[in-house]
Parts: sequence; C-alpha cells; structure tokens
Amino acid sequence: MSERLPPLVDTHCHLVLLEERGLLNQALEGALAAGVDEIISVGLNLDDSDQNRRIAEQHEGVYFTCGWHPHEKATPDAAQLHALAELLSHPKAVAVGEVGLDLFFRPGYHEVPLDVQERSFRLMLELARDAGKPVLIHDRDAHDEVLAAFAGVPGSRGVMHCFSGDAAFARRCAEQGFIASFSGIVTFPRAENIQDAARTVANDGYVVETDSPFLSPVPMRGRPNLPERVATTAAAVARLRGAPEAAVRAATTATAHRVLGIAARSTAATRE
Repeated sequence: MSERLPPLVDTHCHLVLLEERGLLNQALEGALAAGVDEIISVGLNLDDSDQNRRIAEQHEGVYFTCGWHPHEKATPDAAQLHALAELLSHPKAVAVGEVGLDLFFRPGYHEVPLDVQERSFRLMLELARDAGKPVLIHDRDAHDEVLAAFAGVPGSRGVMHCFSGDAAFARRCAEQGFIASFSGIVTFPRAENIQDAARTVANDGYVVETDSPFLSPVPMRGRPNLPERVATTAAAVARLRGAPEAAVRAATTATAHRVLGIAARSTAATRE
C-alpha cells in the first residue's frame, strides 16, 4: 500500500461562492479525501467576510480572512473598518484579504478608479499592520503599484495571491516580506513566466491555492474549481521544481502554517 502524502493547505478559496453554487459540502468532502486538511476562505467585503466566519465556525480545518476587494466601488467607512477589525479578532481569522490593486479595467469586470483602490488598499494594509496579521494580495497588472503601496506601510507582509509575475518579481516581493502563491494558472501552457517563478522561488518562499470556484488547473479547466484541486497544482509545481511531490506538499504546508499563524495538527481534519 502506498504511503499517504503529507497534507496540504488551500491558502485561498471562496467557500461562500461555492456555497452559493450548492457546492460547499462537495468541496469540503473532496478536500478531505484529497488530503487538504486546511482551507483558507477569503473575504471580499464586510458581508462576505462575515459569511466566511460563519462557515469557518461550522467546520474544523476551515479558517477565514477579512478583506475589501479592489473591485469594491467605495472605500470602507469608519463603521465598516471597525467591524472588519472586530472580525479579525476571531480565533479563526488568519489574515486581511483579499485586498490590493487591479489595473485590468473592462466593462463587466470592473471600473473602479485607481485612486479609490489605492485608498482602500492602504486602509487594509494599515488594518493588517495594527492587528499583526499578514495580507493576501490581489495584484492584476499592478506589480509596481502594489510594491509602492507596501513601501508606504512599513511592516506589511503576507502572500501574493494567484501569483502572476516572473522570477524577478517574485524576488522583489520576497525582499518586501511577501511570498508567492501558485494557483492553477501554473498549469496553463502559456504561463511560462509564472512557471519559471515556481521553479526558482525558495523552498520556504511559496504556497499553493485554488482560488476556487475560479481557475481550475489543467486538465479541469472550464469547470468550477474545488479546494481538492490544490493537490493538482502542488503536483505541477513539484514537476517544475524537479522535486518529490511529498516534499512540495510538506514545504508549502509548513510555509502556510508559518505565514498564516496556523498551528500544525498531528491528525487529519474532521469536517462534519
């Protein structure tokens, strides 16, 4: 009988969106079967963050984040900031996210002006700094602007969600205290720059994620993504690095625990 592979952490998914699609139970059961012991369900605004809190409270091995996505049309007001800070004090709240900048403007995708995004982003970086939490960064076509924002709030640290840069950008992020998170995009045929980054980052400088229900890896592209498929991404990263799959799984889980402040558990999660 083959030896069980080390457990995995899906460091970024959206269980609220899976629940809306009627896929929550399937997602949790499939994750457990695939050895995904822990799932980080990521908040997009105040209400979404609170819904993630509810799901995390109901399921062992599920943690949540509190965030303000760059597609939010207005910056959070004082009451919303206070509520987010209250949520961050929850024992299963591990980070501020999903926050950042998105310069891929398109009708039907988003049209939030950059100045609004930048104000929201700074507030979220300050919220994370004050709470002593890492940040999960949304960076689309905004590499330089995101790094400049980090410099404006010293002490910022965290994860570059759905890493979309090259090896050189990964090194720049690492210098500012941010690790790379590889999603199913690393399996796409035309993702050479991201694949190169996955080959070259330090062993303790990256994690893996699904961003489910989005970005299913090859060969599941076009289907709703699920947390279990973080195993497919981890296996792809192992091939790129020429490393045993077990080593990549162990390294990414240890890094996720360290960066997100999750205590390692000796047994697999049980989700009821």
